[in-house]
Amino acid sequence: MRSVLVTGPALNEAAMAMAASHNLRVITMPPYATPQEAASLLVAKQADAVIVRMGHLTEAAIAASSQLKVIVKHGVGVDTIDVGAATRRGIPVLTAAGANAQSVAEHALALMFSVSRSVPYLDSRIRRGFWDKAESTGTELFSKTLGVVGLGMIGRILLSLVQPLRMRLIAFDPHLSQQEAAKFDIPGLTLVDDLNILLQQSDYISLHCPLTPATRGLISAPQLALMKRSTFIINTARGELIDMAALVEALSNGTIAGAGLDTFSPEPPPADSMLWPLQNLVATPHVGANTHAAATRVGLMAVQHVLDVLDGKLIDPRFAVNPSVLNASTTTTA
Repeated sequence: MRSVLVTGPALNEAAMAMAASHNLRVITMPPYATPQEAASLLVAKQADAVIVRMGHLTEAAIAASSQLKVIVKHGVGVDTIDVGAATRRGIPVLTAAGANAQSVAEHALALMFSVSRSVPYLDSRIRRGFWDKAESTGTELFSKTLGVVGLGMIGRILLSLVQPLRMRLIAFDPHLSQQEAAKFDIPGLTLVDDLNILLQQSDYISLHCPLTPATRGLISAPQLALMKRSTFIINTARGELIDMAALVEALSNGTIAGAGLDTFSPEPPPADSMLWPLQNLVATPHVGANTHAAATRVGLMAVQHVLDVLDGKLIDPRFAVNPSVLNASTTTTA
């Protein structure tokens, strides 16, 4: 019986049923188990595939199963996978691109609203008997400037979601030309070619770029210093995009107005993190993609990717992080 190791808990019910109907045994792990634990399970089970949910998949883990034929990310961010090691072994690394984009974009918008109106802070206060009506004044999103860093599907959906708020929309994506951005047909969008311009002009900055050597620490002290004191920064992408120490300093001294974070470095943050005393921070535990609808779409897509590779079917290269390992017999054009 073919098997797939999931680095984390079981997939959603529909995905598990799909796997069972195709005689694909699913092996699960505790959340955020160590790479060594994943390697040990792969040695013991000789799994045919891995679906990466939580934690890191290292070169040692990838080498642990001689039967390993495909690695699938339960989502899109592959910074927790040693893609180079997989490529050297001829193992395709696939993603569930687009399956959770709507949920993540909605979560980014929720963080924008929540930090603008101090919703979690006021909720905690009222539960403790306080009534801060006279002292609490929030910020409207209406007519403000939203700067989106990264015009992938999530960033584009967020720009569409805020259209009724009549926000001024600007974006920075060094991988897109003006002509390519125009094809997205987002009313009122201006693409800038300098990140600093976006940082200086935006009232809200939402990060939607992958973690790469070029984007690690993208937002640090110099970038925070460029922002207006009224600026809010939102991160539903990867925690390592922001220098956390610099962000704590900026939030503490009023360099910027606030932050809404769904991702951190490290994850989870320590209990004594300097983030937690900050009242102008709204934090959630990397749950942007965690909706029932997204879990179903992502789980089904991940299992389908596994089955397609194991069954020798054509693979759409748009889902491959390392399309060079796909040969003519396993590739279909977009």
